[in-house]
Amino acid sequence: GGTGTESELLDVSHQVGDLQKKMNELLAQGRQARAGKLLLGADCGYGDPSAVFAAWGDPAIYALAPEGDLSSTESWTLNKHARVGTGADPFSGAAQSLELPKGGEAGTPAMCVNLDHPTIRFFARDSGGNGKSNLKVDMLYENFDGHVKHLTVAKLRVGSEWQPSLILPIYMNMLALASPTGLTAVALQFKAEGLQKDEVLSISSVYVDPFSSR
Repeated sequence: GGTGTESELLDVSHQVGDLQKKMNELLAQGRQARAGKLLLGADCGYGDPSAVFAAWGDPAIYALAPEGDLSSTESWTLNKHARVGTGADPFSGAAQSLELPKGGEAGTPAMCVNLDHPTIRFFARDSGGNGKSNLKVDMLYENFDGHVKHLTVAKLRVGSEWQPSLILPIYMNMLALASPTGLTAVALQFKAEGLQKDEVLSISSVYVDPFSSR
């Protein structure tokens, strides 16, 4: 309940705590996580980092996630309702955005993260809405057997003008501690919920932050 940004981020401390506990047990036994298809297919190359959201009081240094500007969507997964549209936020220099009408769902490419990559942020806009819809954000990650799991981390309210999203904690970057390579992989899944007939939620320029390891 309640208004404001707190209600948009879901409390996942219980799930994260459970994973942390399992990981500590695994490490105490001298074992490591098995890499699954998410990590094996993940893109570990990031572009040049910059303070993308400085104008909104966020001084952190971000880099574009793999295919984060949607100039290519080869590694994205889009359901039949989701589409790539021309036009994007006026801030990042991107030329295309992801459009999610009613029923739209899309997944980002898998990206490598470690303890230095704790958050994700992007630009979003809601066209033709009445303020009742939300953008459901799931974090996809690998458990210690290498199986892909989902954790819903946020249900975001999106304004009618392009704006930065809330800063989304990745949470699962801690799993890098159990990885033989020191990296783990995550992907985001976006789903438009509660939309009206002609309403469209748009997402552009997905960033990962901060790169203290650079």
